[in-house]
Amino acid sequence: MPLTFSPSDFVYHRRRGSISSLLWSLWLKLPLSIRLSCYRLLWRIAEWHQPHRRVALRVIRLPFNLYAKDGYGVSAAEAIATQFVSENTTIPVPHILDVLLSGPKHPYIPDSKSIFILSTAIPGTMFGRSGVLPHNLSEEQASVFVDTLRGWFDQLRALPPPSHAISGLDGASFLSYRIRDGEFVGPFASQEEFHAQCFCTPWDPLDDRVRAALVKRQLTKYRICFTHGDITPTNILVDNKIRPIGLVDWECAVWMPEYWEYTRAIYIRQTYTGWWNLFRRIFPDYDDELEVEAAIWKHYFP
Repeated sequence: MPLTFSPSDFVYHRRRGSISSLLWSLWLKLPLSIRLSCYRLLWRIAEWHQPHRRVALRVIRLPFNLYAKDGYGVSAAEAIATQFVSENTTIPVPHILDVLLSGPKHPYIPDSKSIFILSTAIPGTMFGRSGVLPHNLSEEQASVFVDTLRGWFDQLRALPPPSHAISGLDGASFLSYRIRDGEFVGPFASQEEFHAQCFCTPWDPLDDRVRAALVKRQLTKYRICFTHGDITPTNILVDNKIRPIGLVDWECAVWMPEYWEYTRAIYIRQTYTGWWNLFRRIFPDYDDELEVEAAIWKHYFP
């Protein structure tokens, strides 16, 4: 059972009938050092000529409609999860082109690896940068947003789990910024073991409502569902009518209890009522689980 995935676990998935995909397969036969040097040249060109292409600290849009991630905070698990979603659902996700080990171990971070991921770009603007706040959506826009995301999540939740474990793909450990910032955790053999951890346990004193919700959680046998695990306004891509057309950043993808996608989406956004209302429409059945999570967030926030 792997602790995490490594670049050697990546296998490029060719697109049938595509000449460019065939040529890319030939490109991947070149030595890693040559490929990485070319990718980093593109990175420097993008930084020099169009600084706005940098999307985040470790993410940049390259020429030729490509995206790259590089650094110690990048995980090969993201590439493997993105491929898994692409092959098993119709959710629009990037096409992963290459995954490489890009640097030595970090001197102060045990078992760290610097990973480089190259993928295609997909159309759309980050919802969080669209200029439209969730509470300003028209009812028609909100309905399309909710229906589209619900359809995507339903596809993820329909995927059969490999076991009862809380884990990444293939039983691996996983990332969760709700649990630990930048460090892999798990796997956990069962939801009971998972719920017994300190990061799933609210502190006393608890009011009656939270206590009742906690008892319900303890007695409920949740479905284990494939979960994006990091739904934020910047990971949902929308078109100019604010219709969702892509879902990115799968580094926290995990097999989790069925309520986790909802509560994780609300984490640190409890006061964003427009966002919260959208996700209550997508996941209407987990108010008690959110009650427990909100009690935990008062003392546990990595």
